[in-house]
Amino acid sequence: MPYRTCRTGCIVLKNVDFGESDRIVTLYSPDMGRFSAIAKGAKRSQKRFVNKLEEFSLLDISYRPAKHNRLHFLNEAELKEAFLSLRTDWQRYCPAMLANELVLRFTGEHDPDSRIFSLLHWLLESLHHGASPLPAVVFFHLHLLDACGYRPGLEHCATCSCSPDKNRGLSFVLQPGNGTLLCSRCSGNATRSRFTLSLQSLKFLQTAQGMTTKQMHRLQMPENVASECLYVLYSYSKYLLQCDIHSWSFLSQITGKRTGGKKTGE
Repeated sequence: MPYRTCRTGCIVLKNVDFGESDRIVTLYSPDMGRFSAIAKGAKRSQKRFVNKLEEFSLLDISYRPAKHNRLHFLNEAELKEAFLSLRTDWQRYCPAMLANELVLRFTGEHDPDSRIFSLLHWLLESLHHGASPLPAVVFFHLHLLDACGYRPGLEHCATCSCSPDKNRGLSFVLQPGNGTLLCSRCSGNATRSRFTLSLQSLKFLQTAQGMTTKQMHRLQMPENVASECLYVLYSYSKYLLQCDIHSWSFLSQITGKRTGGKKTGE
């Protein structure tokens, strides 16, 4: 019985060497979700896989489906977009790596979501074409949480329902346990935590939450605000995942937000 061959578009999330000549590639596809495939002879290939399996690459692949939960077999890959600048510019590489890791961590194998694929594709393309890295990755991170069922509730305090717009003297904390806000009056604790959002950062997150990728260019987010937003979203995601997000150690070198004097990831 001949092997069935399938095709799909996908983005490379991760690749690792396997044995002397093979490579295992982790991919995200709009119709397959996250999955892994083995590219036999990829390290020796002069045609099928050369310079095609790097992180961030957009591919059109031909593969043989796995049997009994084993790896899919990658037949060939057509490079649609390399996004080369993401691997040569540190300011773009770090947010792209964070995005890839977040997709790896938050998604399950063979659980497709076309919205996640489109969001990741949008971010990589935006960074490649010169979008401001920090606001772009804030937007991506916020909408990825939404797509994965962890949308933060940013409209009002979960206890007293007070709105940040009408209570400018209060500070607000994102509660990681349920993703809602708590005002300083209800928390009874004025101590600043890693989940505290300034009013300016909170307003930008509220605005970004209601935008589409086509509207995102209208969002003018100062870098200090983007850094604070990213730190809170990172802390929230770390709580949800119950594990560290390794690429944060690289991105924090760009943001410089609340990492001075602390161990990275604290």
